[in-house]
Formats: sequence, structure tokens, C-alpha cells
Amino acid sequence: MKVSIDGILGTARKINSQKELEEGNQNKKKADVKMDSVSIGSRINTRLDAMETEFREIQSSLTKNQIIRDGIEQLWADFKKGGQEQQNILKNVTFEGTPVLKGFMAENVTEQALNEKRDTNTNMINEDIGRLKKLQVELDNIMASDLVGRDRLSGIMSNVDSIFSRSEITNIDSISNLRPDAVMRLIK
Repeated sequence: MKVSIDGILGTARKINSQKELEEGNQNKKKADVKMDSVSIGSRINTRLDAMETEFREIQSSLTKNQIIRDGIEQLWADFKKGGQEQQNILKNVTFEGTPVLKGFMAENVTEQALNEKRDTNTNMINEDIGRLKKLQVELDNIMASDLVGRDRLSGIMSNVDSIFSRSEITNIDSISNLRPDAVMRLIK
């Protein structure tokens, strides 16, 4: 076996090239991990923004549907008494300044219409609660991942807590067949 300086230098170059290639791969892997972390964080923040918007939409929809439910109950009580206040109730049950009950009932106040509209309204409230539950589970999963700061999550949670506090309804317990304590546990 003949050892030459050219052979030794060639082998050294190969070793250095291999070492540089391995170091480059490790640096690339570290950079990829950092890029992935930034990408995941960005996606989570984008989703949290969307969740905040969705929570606000649910708040609005749920409040409106509960106000309508209260109005339907007022119409029922008035219907049993002869319906003397029907037009006033239809006009005075409003959400954000708009008479929502009048549009919902289409001024067709019969026993059958009241039953049908009550069922429709109950389904709408239950859909809102279902959407709220799904968002709550997703929020809990994000919280468990610990990829986003607690401050950001607490802001969303405070939005959820205000769902019922801003409602114009005087007796929320009678609005839905849901237990109020279960709903409050859900949104906390």
C-alpha cells in the first residue's frame, strides 16, 4: 500500500466535504424546525382570530334567538288571554333596534304557528349551543397544547363569558331547555 501526499489530501478533502454536508443538514434541520414552529404558531394565531369572530357571531345569534324565544312566550301568554297585545308584542320585541319577532312570526299568530315557531326557535338555540361546544373543545385543545399565551386565550374566554351578561332578556333560565349551570360551565 502506497501512501502519497495527494492521497492523504484527497481523503482529507472527502472527509471535510462529508463533515460540511452533515453540518449543513443539521443546520437545515434546525432551521426547518424553527420554520415549522413559526408556521404552527402563525396558524394557531390565525385560527384564534377566526374563533374570536365566530364566538361573536354565536353570541349575537344566541342572544337574538333567546329574545325571540322570550317574545314567543309573551305571545303565548297573550294568545291565551285573547291576543289583545299581539301587535305591541310583535313590535316591541327587538334586537339591536330591529323588531325581530315580527319578522320571525310573519304576523301569523295562531296556535299552530306558535308551536311551529317555538320548535324552530328551540332548534336554532340548540344549534348555537352546539357550535359553542365545538369551539370550546377546540379552544381547550389549543390551551392544552400550550402553544399560545394564556393572555390571548383568556381574552377569548371572557368573550364567551359575556354571552348571557349582555342579553336583554330578564329571565334567561326560562328561555332554553338547557340547564344554566351546565351552560356556564361550558363557557368558562
